[in-house]
Amino acid sequence: MKSGVLPDWRIKELIKEGIIIGADPTLVNTSSLDLRVGSKRWKLLGSFLPLPGQRVEDALASRSIVDDYSEKEKFYVDYLQQYIMKLVEQLKLPDSISARVFNKSRRGRIGVSLRALTDGTPHFDVIRRGYEGDIYAEISSTAFPLVIYSGQTAIPQIRFYEGDIEPISGSQLELLLKSHPILTDNKGERTYTKTEQDEMIRTGKLAFTANISKSGLLAYVAGRDRRTLDLSKQGFYTPEEYYKEVRSTDGKNSILIIHPGDFALVRSKENIRLPPSVAAEIDEYSPTLGDMKSSYANLINSTHGFDPDGSNTPSCVVFEIRARDQPVIIQDCQKIAVFSLYPMLAEPEGRYMNVRSTDFSDLRSILPSEFKKTEFMEGVK
Repeated sequence: MKSGVLPDWRIKELIKEGIIIGADPTLVNTSSLDLRVGSKRWKLLGSFLPLPGQRVEDALASRSIVDDYSEKEKFYVDYLQQYIMKLVEQLKLPDSISARVFNKSRRGRIGVSLRALTDGTPHFDVIRRGYEGDIYAEISSTAFPLVIYSGQTAIPQIRFYEGDIEPISGSQLELLLKSHPILTDNKGERTYTKTEQDEMIRTGKLAFTANISKSGLLAYVAGRDRRTLDLSKQGFYTPEEYYKEVRSTDGKNSILIIHPGDFALVRSKENIRLPPSVAAEIDEYSPTLGDMKSSYANLINSTHGFDPDGSNTPSCVVFEIRARDQPVIIQDCQKIAVFSLYPMLAEPEGRYMNVRSTDFSDLRSILPSEFKKTEFMEGVK
């Protein structure tokens, strides 16, 4: 049996078939589905996982785990406080389909940390084959307090897999890279050497590097006054009230120092161009690349950067970098994350570049849609 990541049209079929319950078909992406928080909220005393065979809500009945419970349509997510929220959607998966939950990129860019839980599973984010039941999200805001709305605010996204799926590597990856370089510069040329390509083929791992240019705006660092963000507002907030712009003052500075507690947004030097045959997933933490967390949203949808008309539109990836225990120095062109490619079960009907909300050529546009953006965003959905 063929295995792979389920495309948009198949996800919509699962919704119609009652396998995905309560989902909004308009929230289907090329290789994932956005999920919404419900009205049930548990304020936690600390992060937790259910034991094997234990229902999540049975564990949440313990005062040793939960500080407070409420059901509201509108509620606040306090800075650095952990919550469990029951999602609107439910699953009734067949034995051939598994799933994994990720954070949405626009939520990662405001410092939302997310982990998914399901009944009886002592692992975050992984949903086993044949699972039937509710999905829960453990949410913490690591940059700003938030206002969210039950049934409206989409924070997680879920990806479905048919059969046994493994990252693409070896001869399969070699053939793919011959026709699709995957990582390109602004002219559409590949950004890696033959030696680097051989290593990619051997390991199945591709790498992103930091775009800390030598002049102008280098990065955004979240401010420490912790202003509240209402996630129902669009184009409302002024970026400078929430982020500090890090700029080069002499045209020579090409490093960024991230101190513990800082939350920085950095673009990748490379553009990524995923053909309809593949999707990608970023490693959340790679210890060989430094003592830092480099991504809060690790899913890249199929056809990201793949222009329907064949033109070359810059399509970088935004990284949310946080130092762990000590300051971290990021240099221009330094490796900051690695990722793997996964085969699609079939090509998606949609194309990411037709529905994107980011103009990747402009640093300000990497901010989520709650913020005011520049004229570069005119015409971008």
